[in-house]
Amino acid sequence: MRYPTTRQEAEAWFRRYGWSPERDIGAEADVLIRKAQEQAADDGVTLTPSEHARAFVRNYGGLKIFFRESPENYFVAKPELPFEGDAEEIKELSEALGEELFPLGYDTYDGAALLVDGRGRYFLLHHTGNYYLADDALQAVLNFLRGDTQDAEDFYA
Repeated sequence: MRYPTTRQEAEAWFRRYGWSPERDIGAEADVLIRKAQEQAADDGVTLTPSEHARAFVRNYGGLKIFFRESPENYFVAKPELPFEGDAEEIKELSEALGEELFPLGYDTYDGAALLVDGRGRYFLLHHTGNYYLADDALQAVLNFLRGDTQDAEDFYA
């Protein structure tokens, strides 16, 4: 299976999973964001969503976007922390970048978490390291699916 290479192909790809540019889950986004904040608070970490985080959750929240049509491996667009200790790792990466990050979703294969900072830069928290994905939500999810990343250290403050 070939992943999309143009924005038009990417939009068509994501529409298959229920996404559209005008999609808005409304108040449900606030509930999802609060749950993520509560989960982080249980680990002693405060996570504050930026407007970029809120916009992403409103537009993508609740979607499942499959990797290579594999039923056991997909991206879940929910701001949850899949592993214990993720909140602390997000805080550490936030400090290194000089920008607060907020979780947006994760993959079900290895729990890699998609994050966004207050400047609209999207990052990936992964057990192999931290990575930059893009400055655009659609491109970030697409790069996540394709594994097209750049070392997050290149963006440290």
